[in-house]
Amino acid sequence: MSIQRIPLVPGKIELVSSKDELNYQDVLNDFSEADFIFVTTYNISERRERLLQMLKEASEHAEVRLVTNIPSRFDRYYSSVPRQKAQASIERYTEKLNPESMDGFSAFFHFENHTKIILTNNIAYVGSANFSEESQNSRETGILIKDPEMVQLVIDNLVPIIEGEGIQYFGDVLNEKQLTFSMLLSEMKMAADNMKEGVYTYVGHPIEDTEVFNFWDSYLSNRDVSILYDVIIELEEEINNLREIHGLNQIFNLSDMSILQRASDLCDHGTPIWEFSSFNAQNFASDLLSNELALYEDLDEACQLASQQASERQSELAEAAVDDIRELFGLIELIKNKVVLINTELNRLDVIQETIDNT
Repeated sequence: MSIQRIPLVPGKIELVSSKDELNYQDVLNDFSEADFIFVTTYNISERRERLLQMLKEASEHAEVRLVTNIPSRFDRYYSSVPRQKAQASIERYTEKLNPESMDGFSAFFHFENHTKIILTNNIAYVGSANFSEESQNSRETGILIKDPEMVQLVIDNLVPIIEGEGIQYFGDVLNEKQLTFSMLLSEMKMAADNMKEGVYTYVGHPIEDTEVFNFWDSYLSNRDVSILYDVIIELEEEINNLREIHGLNQIFNLSDMSILQRASDLCDHGTPIWEFSSFNAQNFASDLLSNELALYEDLDEACQLASQQASERQSELAEAAVDDIRELFGLIELIKNKVVLINTELNRLDVIQETIDNT
């Protein structure tokens, strides 16, 4: 049986009613041309895959978001049978809607939702039909909005409300991100502590509690500087990646990319910090003995002179880098605070996500 159509606003809005056919077929037909797809439904098919496969294929070129209830899930369970039934249903739903299985896909669970909307940025269906293959077996009725400007009003005004009332499901992404940021934070702290130990000393009486830069016998490991630089670059990449995941893009706003950029600039190749960390006093002295001091008759005097010049050169490099080193350590503290803030927000979302399974 075909879809019955009643024009309400010619060319813009029509009433559609059907049985034995999906009431929103016109919207499905537009999936291949869409840039944005939004679906809110009471339920999806637990065993059939055609509609989800269409979303998966569309997610390769469009941003796709789906909001659904889980019919077998209740606020409270009074026996083991409904609890087990709910647990099985929740597992099936979360497995099907795992965002890691689809690019550009976001899933939300809304446990008070009975709204049915299937739309693209071009056409919208608002009616009685769920986003499930089984809905074609029932008499379903709704309206089609074919005016993209009207559709955009729905997207701008109604979609945020429905999504905001739901719980976004991220799968394992939240745990993975927290672990990654924690590891990078640990690596950055270790490299920075090693660097600080080489360039700072502590003075004071009777307790040495005043930190001062050691111009006379300072040392900066090129390995630690390289590790710090790599960690900062990786942090930039990981934070930027948050922008690609709907629902985590607000966490990106907690960071300050200019801080990371400045920190990486300070310890990049050719900078005073890099030059200082690359200096090897022993190699410098050996080169002097092999070249400029090779004609000295007194080897002990030549070695002493070479050692003195190497020490002076190391002090010169330390003095040239001191302002950048101090700035870098200040930036590292800011970065550490930002990463802790990011992980706190990731953990908050993870705690909320865990409430999806209330069995």
